[in-house]
Amino acid sequence: MVELRDATQADAHAIARVLVRSWRAAYRGLLADDVLAGLSVPDREEFWSDVLTSRPPHTRVVVATTAGAVVGFAATGPPLVPADRADPTLGDLYALYLSPDVWRRGIGTRLHAAALDRLRSCGFAHAGLWVLSGNERALRFYHRHGWIDTGRTQLDRGPGGAELHERRLHHDLGD
Repeated sequence: MVELRDATQADAHAIARVLVRSWRAAYRGLLADDVLAGLSVPDREEFWSDVLTSRPPHTRVVVATTAGAVVGFAATGPPLVPADRADPTLGDLYALYLSPDVWRRGIGTRLHAAALDRLRSCGFAHAGLWVLSGNERALRFYHRHGWIDTGRTQLDRGPGGAELHERRLHHDLGD
């Protein structure tokens, strides 16, 4: 049975493990093998521990668990890209990742719904997200859940300085 709950600082290690495993599976062929091999659970754990400790305003992290083990997570909050911060009604879905062994079981759909609920509860009326260009699996998932491509793109920097070519998607949070 899958349970969803707000993440705590104690979840940082499990979130980091999910993220590294998910990136290595989902981004194979999209990012260089050495970038994926170089992903570090301790580095990601430190990042998520900081996020979960400092809790920036309107930032939320929800985890999906089975038998008490974290198998996925989603993070939301105000936009990180300066151009998007001017709109106080816009929140971002920063991340939604699952352990590859639980893909295609409906857990991502549940996490997605919980993430959008967290955005609504913070007063956001619209949502945005950046998705890695070429990540067709993610694009299909988001399009199925009502996200539309805005036509905007950006070049972000990932682990080890890897270039991440990303596309911007948008979702109306109205009921």
